[in-house]
Amino acid sequence: MPEANDGSGEAEGANDGENGALARRSLLGTLAAAGIAGCSSIGGGGSTPTDTETPEPTPTGTPHPDGTPADVPPGWPTVRDPYYGELASTLGDQGLPGGEFCYGTSEAEAVSAFSVQSNVGVVEPLDVADELPFSSARRVIVEESTENPWNVTMKGTVPDRAVAQGDVLLGVFYLRGPEDSESTPTLQFVAKDEDNASTNMVRGVQQAEPADEWIRYYVPIQFDYDAEAGTWWTELFLGFGPQTIDIGGVALIDFDQNISVSNLPSGPASQPSSDDGADDWEAAADERIAEHRTSELTVEVTDADGQPVEAASVDVAMQEHEFGFGAGVDGAYLLNETSQGDPYREYVSELFNTATLTNHHKWRFWEQEKHISDGATQWLLGEGLDVRGHVCLYADVSSFAVPPDVVGAMGRTWEDGGVTDPELDPEYVREQTLSHTGDIVDYYGEDVLEWEVVNELMHSPGFVQAINGVAATEDASLDDVDPVEAPILREWFAAAREAAPEGMPLAINDFNVLAGPYEADRARYERQIQFLADSEAGLDAVGMECHFSQDETLTPEEIMDGLDRYAQYDVSLRITEFDMADDAWNESKKGQFFRRFLKTVFSHPAVEQFLVWGINDANHWQGDAPFFTASWAEKPPLTEYRSLVFDEWWTDTEAETDGDGSVSTTGFHGEYEVTVTVDGTEITETVALSDGGTTVELSPDE
Repeated sequence: MPEANDGSGEAEGANDGENGALARRSLLGTLAAAGIAGCSSIGGGGSTPTDTETPEPTPTGTPHPDGTPADVPPGWPTVRDPYYGELASTLGDQGLPGGEFCYGTSEAEAVSAFSVQSNVGVVEPLDVADELPFSSARRVIVEESTENPWNVTMKGTVPDRAVAQGDVLLGVFYLRGPEDSESTPTLQFVAKDEDNASTNMVRGVQQAEPADEWIRYYVPIQFDYDAEAGTWWTELFLGFGPQTIDIGGVALIDFDQNISVSNLPSGPASQPSSDDGADDWEAAADERIAEHRTSELTVEVTDADGQPVEAASVDVAMQEHEFGFGAGVDGAYLLNETSQGDPYREYVSELFNTATLTNHHKWRFWEQEKHISDGATQWLLGEGLDVRGHVCLYADVSSFAVPPDVVGAMGRTWEDGGVTDPELDPEYVREQTLSHTGDIVDYYGEDVLEWEVVNELMHSPGFVQAINGVAATEDASLDDVDPVEAPILREWFAAAREAAPEGMPLAINDFNVLAGPYEADRARYERQIQFLADSEAGLDAVGMECHFSQDETLTPEEIMDGLDRYAQYDVSLRITEFDMADDAWNESKKGQFFRRFLKTVFSHPAVEQFLVWGINDANHWQGDAPFFTASWAEKPPLTEYRSLVFDEWWTDTEAETDGDGSVSTTGFHGEYEVTVTVDGTEITETVALSDGGTTVELSPDE
């Protein structure tokens, strides 16, 4: 697919660089923030464009005597156009508030508002099949290659309506890319005003490659500026090479500021029916889940003499998953006794069986706020959750993860932490990091399920730098020592192994190793995994932070390939920090991706844990948590989570024993309460169902 060209050249507001916070998802917002050059005086190949008039559409009859569709929802205009009536009903059913149509009150007016501006673009009227909801369409044929995508544009100015900064709108287009198109049909959605021609106001989806059948596309828009009537417009950039694209069902709805842009639908409303195998990923995932996550649980009931009891009532009730479903938890917020803290504790306990403290097991937090670290750990254990240790060593000074004395020995000035006169001391850093690793692992002992020994070493190698005589400043680099395979890394793991209870898993964790197009980071992480797996202390688990944005999502095949890549080193896998912080990403689309991602990772046999990174917007590190808004309104991913974890992957069975006094059921791995009732006498036993199956013998008469 041709890359979207922002056409901005050296437009004002260009990003001058990166900072640490943005490095985690470097592509986030690139499309939403990209400047799009104006095209009012640009033509194909640098020539002057010409306007090709859009042929006047043929009006169609209306299905009701008064011309008004009967099912237009409250708050929407009582439009007389059948297509606009259907569209209003569709959007109203999605919970969208009433909006105003910008290009008149009919699709005929909307299509007439657009013209193709180029001397290499030809527009033709197009017949529309009766079964489609719209009646008018146009075929745009781009006859030659152009220098820029905006050299061929289909543009519609809004002549009678102003917009204000913050106004939210929704563009709607039906698109089709004919099979006989000379090149892959490609277009870009654009919205702007004449005073800010380098800024595209489209949020979410920006570029499309239409299939060879009609698909409705939703295009969320939010204006960053005020614009008077007649000075702003929407358009489609079509100059992606010689091609043919069909366009119909055009609409633009203005919601003013009555809805968040993230709550608008975005992208194609459906997948092409010709996309054979589009649902194969789910069938394949379900097969793997049945193979790796379920086993047979057999209950055998006998009387006091050890004889089988027929027709005994057996209730098999799942209590907890073996798989770790968890969350990153804010320790201070967890212990907060205010009303805002109460639902937080309630949901952490209700939704998860595993948790990790987002900050309070980090070195400086543990030393300076141990009462919070210990209090939060004990509260989680008291609620029956497993606690992961995050993390023994994390060299990110700006995250307040390193004690001030160690920061100074790293040769690093840290004004926020009071370190103004640092003195590089490699041996001190080495001794302190080794000592702390053993201390914190030993301190919590069996209270902590497992420990991440190091966090984000590839991106924060400050300890390695300092130990090798390089001051750990932000611009420091090592010439002779690769942080990924530094000898001290194996020493840290050896110290953790010596202090850990027998059998405790030890892990690493990092970002850009699964989410997004970061092949260089994946390759480095693979080397680090192999380096540790081959060491005497070994490596048990690999953590993959998954901070997704809309432009960093993965297909199920890509997810499985990434997991396979690390699992080959005989390690178990964890999704440690999952979120989808992206204001331009529609919430319902987030829910769809969440379901696909969670089901895929749950189906992989090497994955043992999945943790969302925070649950509530109010204390999420980027203000956009997966499950709840700041006011505890539930988001679509939470609905998908509950549907999978507590419904589709949950086993409750009631049955009677057969002639052999036996009942068997297939259940998801986890903890069960098995209750047997014979002649009014019942007995209950808690059993664990794991790989290979479990048989439990019960006798109420004993």
